[in-house]
Amino acid sequence: MNTFEFEAQCVAVEHPYGDCHLVGFADRKFNTSTYLMLQRAFEFDEQDVELGMDTYHVEWCGQENSGYGGISRFTLTRRGAEVAFTPDAAKELYEMERLAISFRLTPSEYTALREALGHIFQDSGCLVVADA
Repeated sequence: MNTFEFEAQCVAVEHPYGDCHLVGFADRKFNTSTYLMLQRAFEFDEQDVELGMDTYHVEWCGQENSGYGGISRFTLTRRGAEVAFTPDAAKELYEMERLAISFRLTPSEYTALREALGHIFQDSGCLVVADA
């Protein structure tokens, strides 16, 4: 299994322009080279549904590595996250099947992250929260 691991020095939970949930994990706050960004619109229109864009969006280290869906399981713990990609998404991500992200968050930052991920992965069935 092809796995990539990194420590996120910056974990962002935002609602840019008030129209989507956005979560980002980055190796550093500025001049980022390694990152995973997840987002999901608050609302979808007819065109979004027709084009299959009525789900979460994933971006890995650049727009050339982005798309809708593609995560089979996202496991969140207080110290990190493990992302398992679908076979099709893994092919697009240079055969990366699994991504492990470690981070350090305050309890309130972790709660905000967990809530935002709940919205992003709503109805997808891939979010697993393992707080213990």
